[in-house]
Amino acid sequence: MSQSPISLGRKLRFSQIVVFEQVLRSGSILRAAQVLNMTQSAVTKVIHELEHQLGAALLVRGNRGVSPTEFGELVARRAKSLLAELRYMSEEVNAFQQGTAGQVLVGTLISASAVLLPRAIQLLKARAPAVVVTLRVAQMDQLLPALPVGDLDLVVGRVPEDGTWRTRSPQLEAETLYREPLCFVGGIQHPLAAPTPATLRDLLAFPWILPTRDSSLRQTADRMFRDAGVTPPANVVESLSVLTNVALMLDQATVGLMPDSAARQFAQAGLLAILPVPGLPDFGDIGCFAFTGREPAPAVELFRSCLREAAAGIATPATA
Repeated sequence: MSQSPISLGRKLRFSQIVVFEQVLRSGSILRAAQVLNMTQSAVTKVIHELEHQLGAALLVRGNRGVSPTEFGELVARRAKSLLAELRYMSEEVNAFQQGTAGQVLVGTLISASAVLLPRAIQLLKARAPAVVVTLRVAQMDQLLPALPVGDLDLVVGRVPEDGTWRTRSPQLEAETLYREPLCFVGGIQHPLAAPTPATLRDLLAFPWILPTRDSSLRQTADRMFRDAGVTPPANVVESLSVLTNVALMLDQATVGLMPDSAARQFAQAGLLAILPVPGLPDFGDIGCFAFTGREPAPAVELFRSCLREAAAGIATPATA
């Protein structure tokens, strides 16, 4: 049975889309009912109505909850986009009626979370206290796909050098904000935390923290060893957890790699020392990714301007 936009629009209600998306997000009709402040039977009724109107099953019910059918996944992708547009419209209405308001959903990586994002959020809050900023920390391959469907408004982090993300996501754009140097760090009492410069080979005598193998920073680290003709260290912990890494380096022996702006933040707090090792490669360009297929909400545009202002105070802007 084919569905025209007019016939489908007459049948469907936005509240049904909200309920369906929450069921998928919760993985359970019971948990979705609790979040939505509805009864379990009321949620079940909405799903049944939606399945009847669309002419196919949306969910598979099992002992561990519910999961989408293949048809349900198709509807879910469009449902997320519809809800994102509804959120943008509500934010524009609120901004028009009350002044700047709304929500900004931001995905980020370690490269932006230590300095750039806190500064940008402070600028935003000084100008628009009612805007809610929600942060999600993950890897780039998890964050970028969330932009087209509306799960995120912006992704802030290192721009991959290979450019393959442009092929996979042609509707995404990246605005380069600045170029980030890379540095070695250790505890403030680390033996190499002296003014005398050290070499990469000097560091091999110590335990290391390296980024996980699926991260872009690990690729940079591997290339650094290769270019220096040095065998990578064997005594390694692989981690992208900033708090864990800082705690490990408090042993005054472990060595880690960090973007320069993050390292300086910890050094100023007296937690870490920047180890004087010349000749390190740059960490790369730090930028802001966005989806070009939707008009951004006013709060999102305001936050982008705050990111630009915060980036200008960190380093010299990079050339694109």
